[in-house]
Amino acid sequence: MTTPTGVSIVDIVDRLGMTFLSGGDTVDDARTVSRVTLHEGSGVTQGSAGAVVLGAGLAESADIATAVKEYGSAGAVALIVREPLAVDESVARAVAEADIALLGMVKDASWLQSASLINEILESGNNGDRTSAADADLFHLANSIAQVLNGPVTIENQSSRILAFSADQAFGDEARKQSVLGHQVPQHYSDRLRSMGYFNKIYGSTVPVFLPGIGPGIRPRVGMRIHAASQILGSIWVILDEEPNELQVKTLVEAAGVAAMSLLRAKLAADSARRLRLGEVITLLSGGTSAKEAAERLGYGRSKANVLAAGFRSGAGASLEAEADVDQLALTLNTYLDQVFPLSVAAAIGGTVYAVIPHTRHQTDDDYVRRIASEFADRSRSEKSVVIGIGATVADVMTLEKSRDEADRALRVLRSTWNSSGRTVARADDVQINSLLLRLSDALADENETASGPLAVLREYDRTHDINLVDTLRAWLDTFGDIPAAASLVHIHVNTFRYRLKKLAGIAGIDLDDPETRFSLMLQLRLFYPTAL
Repeated sequence: MTTPTGVSIVDIVDRLGMTFLSGGDTVDDARTVSRVTLHEGSGVTQGSAGAVVLGAGLAESADIATAVKEYGSAGAVALIVREPLAVDESVARAVAEADIALLGMVKDASWLQSASLINEILESGNNGDRTSAADADLFHLANSIAQVLNGPVTIENQSSRILAFSADQAFGDEARKQSVLGHQVPQHYSDRLRSMGYFNKIYGSTVPVFLPGIGPGIRPRVGMRIHAASQILGSIWVILDEEPNELQVKTLVEAAGVAAMSLLRAKLAADSARRLRLGEVITLLSGGTSAKEAAERLGYGRSKANVLAAGFRSGAGASLEAEADVDQLALTLNTYLDQVFPLSVAAAIGGTVYAVIPHTRHQTDDDYVRRIASEFADRSRSEKSVVIGIGATVADVMTLEKSRDEADRALRVLRSTWNSSGRTVARADDVQINSLLLRLSDALADENETASGPLAVLREYDRTHDINLVDTLRAWLDTFGDIPAAASLVHIHVNTFRYRLKKLAGIAGIDLDDPETRFSLMLQLRLFYPTAL
């Protein structure tokens, strides 16, 4: 097989990424790959010039070293062996001497899947995009499954987003109809499945799992995982009133394999695009000459620009689900901004989504950027609450790190418990005082400084008597002495609040009529106990 467009092993590694291959970070071979071939044994290298060789059966270091030498001499571009790579001194020496790349294929990936995906890259070239075709394939697959199992079918990703569905959804239950209409399984349904342990059962099984009862009004259904290369890619769901028979089980298992290939193609294409965006965003945020070069590649040179830092109000967390949520936020923000700022770029970096917005349109100014950010945050209110920090506009992309710093500081305040107003978008100037207090609180924590005086007395009293006098004081100060409003904040009766206020003043010796005392207590509460009521 030959390829009409020059595809190198670097291109293949970039497209397949860490989903299938390892060891590609040291590959810089620009030679064109012409075909994929299978290792047939020592000494059999005919027709491997320009090929990627799949080293099925190669496991021992001596065999790998021999294969590297033979295929390197025959002109092969790369040899792929299954992980773990047995790279000892002999293998390392052979790779150093031979003009061939040695790559590892992840343990649970199949040789057939790898060969198919590499062949697709060679056939389509660097710019080939099969995402639309993959979507059509999935809808066709869903209809085929529905015909065999005689039940409405959906194909979903790991976040329960519906990727495809069969045409017979009118015969589904209300939960299914809501899901298809919204292209997403409603959160309360997926939460119920998760709490009942059904997702774990489905993802851990190689055969379909029958769910006889999920809840009132929800018909029984069958779930089948979509799995490839050690990864769960999604699931197939069929509404079925009884357990599937042998033919139906076989159909679902085979269908899951077909769906896995379609989802892998889409995932690899998305991963490749995401890596490119991530590289550009990191380069831009670093500022300097590299940022200028990146901006020129993106088409706006040294124009004015600013940075948005977006995230969820509750923070990102460290779970795989949280990481997927942040990645989805990056994709959504990138798509949204592209409609207004076509040259903008957004990517997720460490739990925060950064977007660089060039001011290439005449109407672009700080107020316009704020309005667009606010519209996006408002659209996200129905799901997880999104907050966005806006960095100052800089005259040159070479100084974008200043805008990023301001966006980070604004986002931190919006995510903190001090964001009592519940605002979703802010510039650093809008929240300067709270930002300064957070930084001062950090410095005090680093020096192990703790609260002293009346506040320390009340804190200890709360600990030993299981009462919340500190919260009582905080509520009174935050409401400027408005006792009914303060009592409402801590959810107690007005008379109970008055009693506690008098009690805490006596215990800690606080003169609540003294303005200096009130200011000191408010400052201490902010710096040492910033938890909101």
